[in-house]
Amino acid sequence: MRIIFAGGGTGGHLIAGISAAEEIRMRFHNAEIMFCGTEKKFEEEYVVQQGFRFQKIHAKKWERSFKGIFVFLRMAILGVIESLFLQRKFKPDIVVGLGGYASFAPIIAAKLLCIPSVLLEQNVVPGKANLFLARWADEVCCHWRSSLKWFAKAKKVNVTGTPIRKGIVSGRKKNYYEKFGFDSAKYTIVVTGGSQGAQAINEVMVKSLHKLEPFSEKIQIIHCAGEHGYECVKKGYRQTKINSFVCSFLNEMDAALNIADIVICRAGATTIAEITAIGIPAILIPYPYAADNHQYWNAVEVEKNGGGYLLPQIDLTPEKIVEIIIDLIRNKEKYERMKMFSKEMGRPNASVCVVDTISRLISYRETRVALLAR
Repeated sequence: MRIIFAGGGTGGHLIAGISAAEEIRMRFHNAEIMFCGTEKKFEEEYVVQQGFRFQKIHAKKWERSFKGIFVFLRMAILGVIESLFLQRKFKPDIVVGLGGYASFAPIIAAKLLCIPSVLLEQNVVPGKANLFLARWADEVCCHWRSSLKWFAKAKKVNVTGTPIRKGIVSGRKKNYYEKFGFDSAKYTIVVTGGSQGAQAINEVMVKSLHKLEPFSEKIQIIHCAGEHGYECVKKGYRQTKINSFVCSFLNEMDAALNIADIVICRAGATTIAEITAIGIPAILIPYPYAADNHQYWNAVEVEKNGGGYLLPQIDLTPEKIVEIIIDLIRNKEKYERMKMFSKEMGRPNASVCVVDTISRLISYRETRVALLAR
């Protein structure tokens, strides 16, 4: 079995792909897996770190200007040519598009070579690449039922969920608390702005600390501040009595989420997939400049289903953050209800469902080839 995962640009796309690839590797020990992505350094580093091959493909975001369209088309043509040569050499049984502009060329090349393809869509409102590619792909796997209406031209659409890291659903463990120097009797708040951090969240949380200090006997905080915000955030926590663990980036995010009682974060699709798989009430602060405002609509879906709060960045203040945290701590019934609604949205077996789809499409192709060969 040979599989190409194509896409990138953000950590969320890659994590979904890596999670599905790990499920394949666990089931099919002889599977050969390759990732195709952009020139962004973190993509290759992350993929290789997980033990998979990586190949850069020419790709460029779509920009609404004459120059932007010209550059996009030039890079897309180069990317398709590269993908055709790569796929002829690698001979994949299927190509999996992870979303984003880097998935465009490999999926088009797969169509030209009559290789099956499947798209993964993590957001409520699909990205431009997946909307365009859906008509060429054999199947689309999306996370939200609300996304179905966007894929009217797709051949087939399944609601499978977004593949998440295995460790996310491992459950609470004593050593997780010990890892952060925490007390299992306290409420654990996890603050994260994604792999790069979020300056707006960092600043508001630091300003909130003196208002949260009276609750230092009840709460403890894990704050992933990003490389640029780390020093300032660390300094802010040093000036309080609140037990905290501050880092620039956290490799053990699965451990942090498994002990989290409240999460304050952006509304990226993979982040939401992970927190709902566990069932953690969340304060979601969508990144206001995300493509097609997709983080806002992800957060709307969570709030609508009762699993968290949507707090637009324009309304983000220390007073509002503190108000929500204290309300959740004091109102046990409300907290438990939100926790239940969050978990009801979760799809912890998404990796299994996605790999089942991939396996089915490969088997169908092999059967069809065998019949034609007779």
